[in-house]
Amino acid sequence: MKHFRTERVRATPKLFTYVLVGFIALLGLTCLYYGSSFAPGSRKSDEFDGSNNRVRTGIGSLRNRDIVLAVSRFEVPKSVPICDSRHSELIPCLDRNLHYQLKLKLNLSLMEHYEHHCPPSERRFNCLVPPPVGYKIPLRWPVSRDEVWKANIPHTHLAQEKSDQNWMVVNGDKINFPGGGTHFHNGADKYIVSLAQMLKFPGDKLNNGGSIRNVLDVGCGVASFGAYLLSHDIIAMSLAPNDVHQNQIQFALERGIPSTLGVLGTKRLPYPSRSFELAHCSRCRIDWLQRDGILLLELDRLLRPGGYFVYSSPEAYAHDPENRKIGNAMHDLFKRMCWKVVAKRDQSVIWGKPISNSCYLKRDPGVLPPLCPSGDDPDATWNVSMKACISPYSVRMHKERWSGLVPWPRRLTAPPPRLEEIGVTPEQFREDTETWRLRVIEYWKLLKPMVQKNSIRNVMDMSSNLGGFAAALNDKDVWVMNVMPVQSSPRMKIIYDRGLIGATHDWCEAFDTYPRTFDLIHAWNTFTETQARGCSFEDLLIEMDRILRPEGFVIIRDTTDNISYIKKYLTLLKWDKWSTETTPKGDPLSTKDEIVLIARKKLWSLPAISVS
Repeated sequence: MKHFRTERVRATPKLFTYVLVGFIALLGLTCLYYGSSFAPGSRKSDEFDGSNNRVRTGIGSLRNRDIVLAVSRFEVPKSVPICDSRHSELIPCLDRNLHYQLKLKLNLSLMEHYEHHCPPSERRFNCLVPPPVGYKIPLRWPVSRDEVWKANIPHTHLAQEKSDQNWMVVNGDKINFPGGGTHFHNGADKYIVSLAQMLKFPGDKLNNGGSIRNVLDVGCGVASFGAYLLSHDIIAMSLAPNDVHQNQIQFALERGIPSTLGVLGTKRLPYPSRSFELAHCSRCRIDWLQRDGILLLELDRLLRPGGYFVYSSPEAYAHDPENRKIGNAMHDLFKRMCWKVVAKRDQSVIWGKPISNSCYLKRDPGVLPPLCPSGDDPDATWNVSMKACISPYSVRMHKERWSGLVPWPRRLTAPPPRLEEIGVTPEQFREDTETWRLRVIEYWKLLKPMVQKNSIRNVMDMSSNLGGFAAALNDKDVWVMNVMPVQSSPRMKIIYDRGLIGATHDWCEAFDTYPRTFDLIHAWNTFTETQARGCSFEDLLIEMDRILRPEGFVIIRDTTDNISYIKKYLTLLKWDKWSTETTPKGDPLSTKDEIVLIARKKLWSLPAISVS
């Protein structure tokens, strides 16, 4: 904030003095008014424009921002408006209506229209997303794996379109999921066993004694494959775009299955290199040969040494000329990438990635795809374009199957080899793990009066650091989406090395998930970090509300000033069903000024709001 030096003024007549004093007072009141209207975190929320269902804001007005930042820090709006009911499934950065309005020049053939494109600040929806009519508190895990309330996701077109594949069945006021898929009509459980048999794993267990833990399921449908992997101690990042089957990920999350919106388009997926032991594509409708195999090379970046790619699609088994042509071309590309066929049976083929650089170095000069240049960082993911090149292993990882990780579940608490890449010692890692174990115990004591059995399933940690919060929840029947802010993105690799899942994200923008996605959101210093980057507190709170389920909880651990400010929003956001606040015990990660606030979101609806 600029500081203005006062000037000494000569003696003047009384009238001029009075005018000058009055002018200064008027200027101060004007600054105060515009401060509450335009400053980040303090927008004038009652300017709701019903014609286009958004709020006009002046967040981009830089002249006012610097002057009034200190004043606006303690201001809150009188109300936060409710979005139109048509936006009950709003995903701000995947809003194709907005893409059309802004006339974005996106390459449809490269799937750019399914990628992350956020609205400019003046076009953001600054309102609370309402639930659909008739919304009910979701059925709880493990019941939710097999059925959900139809009113919560009132879309049945997938049931009709995939009726012959056992994806889902409408049954009265519920939608049931028999566990089928495009290439496993008889159930994902039997399909998973068959894959283990193909790989000749002991006991027909796909986890292979804990060496297979992280799986990427591309084009996952309603994520039944990932749902049935959980009983094998395998966690899948089930991935699909918001495409013509736009509600498939919404169904997956409603079921309580780890999943996220995403697409293999032009940008790298938000996961570091060597994150998964196995990638899976069951009729995922992806052209793997396009652009010199760039999409397969993205899978190559993400797979660990010795990792598998399970491909169940007509190109793998059909004998008609067109599919044979595609299958042969894929075989040639895999050979040049040094991948080998590990197993083939019926409608599936499993390819294996090499465990060392030896094969790459033996290729003839000029063979494509080339190795990535030495300056390329395979772990850089946020808004980074895919590259049609092979990411070679480092000298340390050369010939280290599974990147030298111990089997699950020991890898959850064992210091991974890549710690040294982020400057963390094994002792610091263990201390962090123990600190979060104790913190989670304290959190659960505070939550215990309000938490019913199985009422928490989908959890998000907004600033995951080393994954200690998620690791401490391992004894509970939950899964955690570990989010790594862009400024800490190098640490994302540790999340995956621990056998956890997550994504890199910029909290100045909306997260790519459906509304009402998570039962519990944990924010440790997230508001302090957001403030340091000059982004809006109000935007962040409204985004948290969008992705938080009714009756869900937020745990916010931050500075006293930030917590005091956030508390003023609890009623406006309808997070005031229950709340508690405490000064936490000191620990190695604590700051001198730290408060824990836990609040619970109400279940509300548009009719109820209009009556009140």
